[in-house]
Amino acid sequence: MNDDPHGDAADRAAERDAFESAGLYDPGAPDASARLALLEYLLELGLSIPELVQADHEQRILSVAALNRLRPEGERFTLSEAAARAGVDENVAAQLWRAAGFADARRHERRFSGRDVDMFAAFHAMSDVVGADRVVQLVRITGGATASMAEAETALLRSTIEAPLIGSQDYVEIARSYVAMVTETLPRLAAAIDTLHRHHLYSIGRRYSDAGASPSSSNSVALAIGFADLSGYTSLSARLDADALIAMIDAFEATAFDLVAASGASVVKRMGDAVMFMTPAPGVACDLAIDLVDAAADDPRLPPLRVGLAFGPVIVRGGDVYGPFVNLASRLCAVGAPDTIVVAAGIESRLRRLTDRYRFIGPELHTLAGFAETVPAFSLERR
Repeated sequence: MNDDPHGDAADRAAERDAFESAGLYDPGAPDASARLALLEYLLELGLSIPELVQADHEQRILSVAALNRLRPEGERFTLSEAAARAGVDENVAAQLWRAAGFADARRHERRFSGRDVDMFAAFHAMSDVVGADRVVQLVRITGGATASMAEAETALLRSTIEAPLIGSQDYVEIARSYVAMVTETLPRLAAAIDTLHRHHLYSIGRRYSDAGASPSSSNSVALAIGFADLSGYTSLSARLDADALIAMIDAFEATAFDLVAASGASVVKRMGDAVMFMTPAPGVACDLAIDLVDAAADDPRLPPLRVGLAFGPVIVRGGDVYGPFVNLASRLCAVGAPDTIVVAAGIESRLRRLTDRYRFIGPELHTLAGFAETVPAFSLERR
């Protein structure tokens, strides 16, 4: 321990000189003291001045300590070495890495850790069961889902932590918050994701049994498909400022996701101003559609909602659904007026006996894009 205050002062002066010589620190800058505190903090965490210079050049000086901690400790491997340790052909490993959404690794780049070796080995073992092509598809979907999570997490931190503190020049607190996120929160978040994954596997397994779906190579299942769309979104997005637009989208997603989950249906995907959902029960789809339209009408933050519903066999593949009934639900939503629900004739025929719950108005013939003949459809109301 150095108890010499003169020595400490000399060390700090030497550090400042080193920072200044490296182009990291300008004593005449308006944020000089905050910048110096940040550089000293990062140096205490073990980063070198060359690392700080590179991070500053790449405009990630505030997050460099956190980003460095995202990389697992231990030996680093090239892709070729990682593939060999996993017992996987290098070309297969490169295909999996690319499917996950990452650029090809350079030949001599030591980018991979023991955890990557375990990942390649796990996917290789799965390919022995379901086939290599299906595993690549699964990796592509998993990579896309985790990329969306990472994008959402990063945007959340930038908007709620970095943005408020950057104005007050509290650079050290920003860097410290990022480090805490990676070292303290991320491990717990990974465990939470595993828990949610298990719950969803159970729930989706129950959905197939509830639908009475027999296994098939195409994984075709009879489902009710719904599209809920904000009316007039394009013109609204052009008129609203960024904060108002975000508030509207957040309100829509919160309402739609909560109501879909509460009904027992599942969100297939969100598309900015629209949400697509599915359920094996046409009656659940109808009740949900009515609740969505009513909720939007009661929320002053939201424009009117319109919903299109269809029921029939669809192909469930890669976390998405395909087929003519999916297209039909989308087209019926598009022709609906604000505050209305348009349902295909197949749903009306299944539920017409439930006159105490629903009122079907129509049919009305619609000319829909992609359909050779006019399509009969009904307007749905709660009785």
